[in-house]
Amino acid sequence: MAFNTDITLKLNRWLETFVITAIVITVGVLLNSNDPLFVHAQFPWVWLGPLLVALRYGIAPGLVSTGGICLALLVMPRLGFPVGDFPTNYVLGGLLMTLITGQFSEVWSQRLRHADQLSSHTGERFEQLSRAYFMVRLSHDRLEQNLISRPVTLRDAMIDLRNLLAKHGGSLNSETGTALLSILMHYCSLESAAFYPADGDEEIMVEPLAQCGKGAQLDKDDLLLRSAIESGNAAYQAINRYIVEGQTASPAAISSAVWSVDTSSPDQREQTSYLVVAPMRTSSGRLRGLLLVTEMPFLSLHRETLQILGVLLAYASDQSESVERASDILRRFPDCPPNFAAELIKIVRLKRDLDVSSALVSITVMASPRLDEICRTLERQQRGLDHSWRRSLEWGTQLVTLMPFSGAASIEGFQSRLNEILRRQFGKTIGQEGITMRSTIVAAEDPLPQLLDLLEDER
Repeated sequence: MAFNTDITLKLNRWLETFVITAIVITVGVLLNSNDPLFVHAQFPWVWLGPLLVALRYGIAPGLVSTGGICLALLVMPRLGFPVGDFPTNYVLGGLLMTLITGQFSEVWSQRLRHADQLSSHTGERFEQLSRAYFMVRLSHDRLEQNLISRPVTLRDAMIDLRNLLAKHGGSLNSETGTALLSILMHYCSLESAAFYPADGDEEIMVEPLAQCGKGAQLDKDDLLLRSAIESGNAAYQAINRYIVEGQTASPAAISSAVWSVDTSSPDQREQTSYLVVAPMRTSSGRLRGLLLVTEMPFLSLHRETLQILGVLLAYASDQSESVERASDILRRFPDCPPNFAAELIKIVRLKRDLDVSSALVSITVMASPRLDEICRTLERQQRGLDHSWRRSLEWGTQLVTLMPFSGAASIEGFQSRLNEILRRQFGKTIGQEGITMRSTIVAAEDPLPQLLDLLEDER
């Protein structure tokens, strides 16, 4: 789909280039037949066409439009228009104006793409951090309330699920789906539910990966299911809120992450057989699957349960996508966090596509009585966008930091900041008493060799 969209955009760009060029020439012929290209006019209005094209699409389309003007200069005398001799200065001036405008357009387009990527990356990180915070708070509350009867914490359960996803390469199969559904049953009190995966085109498959109780049959025309797919949020049955023909009659919802449907309304034209429909979407918006719930305790159907359900599904989908993106790195380094490896893959793509620089930094701390304290201090100095990986080795600890949108100057600033805090708290700096640092700028190539070269397990 993305490939077809790119082709369509490119075709539209060239089509508009030819159309705009033809329009300005035609307008010149209609308005000023004695000098249709305004060669002898006080201002060469026909050059507004290449100017607009270059400003919108860059140098190459602008040059094509300029070529159209030059072709018109050669053809029009044969058609009877009094153009005169070929105006060299007229063409050179228009060409220079087009080149300057096209260069300006490409520079700012590059900056806008850079800003969009930074904004998108920051948004994904914020979404992931919000979900992680909610999970930590939920796990803490449940641990306080159910420590005796339920000694297994949510954090432990999600770690087990993450390890299981890593074992299966991030794919959602029967085993991983069953594990995810077991966690949802435990924390969301589901009695009858089914989990359906999505294929590469985000089409829901007809066979469930896992189900509990009586399960749930997939009905793609179901009102609640359509509402959840269209909104991208969990949808549930509720009183005094309803959806008619797939559109929400009351835009208010229980929270920003939940839509509601009232199937008891006399105006309701369609019925639903589900209590809750929850899409499994990643932070980047990719649909991984769908959870259909047909039975659960009445007292459990409230905002907190639905938020828990949505966050758990989102966390699992992010972990699955991360493992899929970085399967080669995770096979070589099983202890590497999937999010770290996935972000490294994304950073390499940014470098290749947009020439956005990022950095990898490895700090090695040899074994000492204050090893843990030093490592915790170093970890606290990382930026909000950074991704960290702490490696425990036989002879010490390696702290690996991925610094998106960072170059050599950022590495120097990071090292200076670490030296200052180490000198103030421990009386040492990097390069002294068993603390070393290595760094590299991420290249637009396979990230695994770069990581292997950085993480040399040598004293």
